[in-house]
Amino acid sequence: MSSTTSAALLLDESLALSLGEREVAAPVAGQVLLRLEWAGVCGSDLHVLRTGDWVSQWPATIGHEVVGVVVNCPAGEFAEGARVVVDSRVPCGTCAGCTRAANQCDDLRWVGEAMPGGFQQYAVFGVEQIVLCPQTLESAIAVLAEPLAVAMHAVARGGRVPERVLILGYGPIGALVHTELVRQRPSVSVSVVEPDGARREMAAAAGAVVASALSDERWPWVVDAAGHSTALADALEAAESGGTVVVVALAHAPVEVSSLMIAEHGLTIVGCNGFADELPLAVEALAANPQAYRWLITEAVVLDEAAERLATAVTAPAVGKLVIRL
Repeated sequence: MSSTTSAALLLDESLALSLGEREVAAPVAGQVLLRLEWAGVCGSDLHVLRTGDWVSQWPATIGHEVVGVVVNCPAGEFAEGARVVVDSRVPCGTCAGCTRAANQCDDLRWVGEAMPGGFQQYAVFGVEQIVLCPQTLESAIAVLAEPLAVAMHAVARGGRVPERVLILGYGPIGALVHTELVRQRPSVSVSVVEPDGARREMAAAAGAVVASALSDERWPWVVDAAGHSTALADALEAAESGGTVVVVALAHAPVEVSSLMIAEHGLTIVGCNGFADELPLAVEALAANPQAYRWLITEAVVLDEAAERLATAVTAPAVGKLVIRL
């Protein structure tokens, strides 16, 4: 099989984004060629568009939340026409961290940064990066599998879900953490602090108690899904003595916190890097109850429109999840 020409969003070193083409090499044994159907836009994608951080080759095609259909799998691990999602992690495979788990790689990189990603029509991945979807799971919902796996991992890292949880930030990851908390413990009371009015409305519609700023109340769990300059300090301040702070957001600047408060209040801070083995579990959850997640997708564009929308999304992100129809 010869190479495939794929329409793709191309980000150059000047951070200009345009619609162009990539030549996608034919897959060999151990690889699979996918016709991509949908890609989700993550906050880390927007960070790359602003800064160019993490990209290892130019022009870059970013995007790591991907669902597609198998076109060619030379060794036959996946059948032609099978719907699949892509494991976004690109571990080195040789470090001490990799012996424990892929997401503990000392130099963990990601699809769309270490290799061409999902904002294109065709792409080749290793078969080890592929997770099969039930044919009953529509691709427009399956695109949520990767960020849902991140949310599932965050909840798993926190331990047993308590009766009350506070989430700082109600972007897509904060919202997916909310859905996972409720899935695991339907009686859980979830409160949300979110400055954006539209996102507060979305959180309230999903059953959260919503505020625009912190109160004096303290919480057994606080999830930092905001990642702004004071979010971690705010999360520590909002945690009750003996409480847990789950950090899932990516802050891109140093944050000042009080070690005295952490020690005196006996707080536990848990970091969450991507996901471990949750991607198949996320696919199962989406297939079991797609309506529990459909509301999170608030905006969709086709690939031809995506460069223009992403240029504005850097400063005006979608209320919920922005997805691209490929």
